[in-house]
Amino acid sequence: MKEQLEFIGIKIPKDKKVQLEKYANKNYNGNVSMAIREFIDKGLSINSYKDEITFIREMINEELEEIISPYMNRLIAITSKGSIMSASSHFALAEVLSRLVEPKYRKDLEEVLIENKKKGYSYVISKDENLKQNLKVE
Repeated sequence: MKEQLEFIGIKIPKDKKVQLEKYANKNYNGNVSMAIREFIDKGLSINSYKDEITFIREMINEELEEIISPYMNRLIAITSKGSIMSASSHFALAEVLSRLVEPKYRKDLEEVLIENKKKGYSYVISKDENLKQNLKVE
């Protein structure tokens, strides 16, 4: 059964009318009313789905959080343990060296630690895998 149509008179700027007529000529054999009805249908559809899109996004975010969270917590724990072990090794090496090297040949321990932290940082942030170049301290 054919849909019952009602008349609505509207006023639009002249440039919009020209654009609408071009669109109607291209897509609806010049039937401007059909083009306008298409735009109205699309506009109403978009507005009616906005609330649903927000709800769907919230659900997706909750699911992702639930799935990713345990893995992120595990990675954080592994990283923390690695950081602790690295710092422990760093200070243990400094202590061993300070005990084994005669004082007259030894640099100040704090100076050595700072210098090596700079080297480590330089190496970690570098994209170049040339170890010798990364170990230069400025």
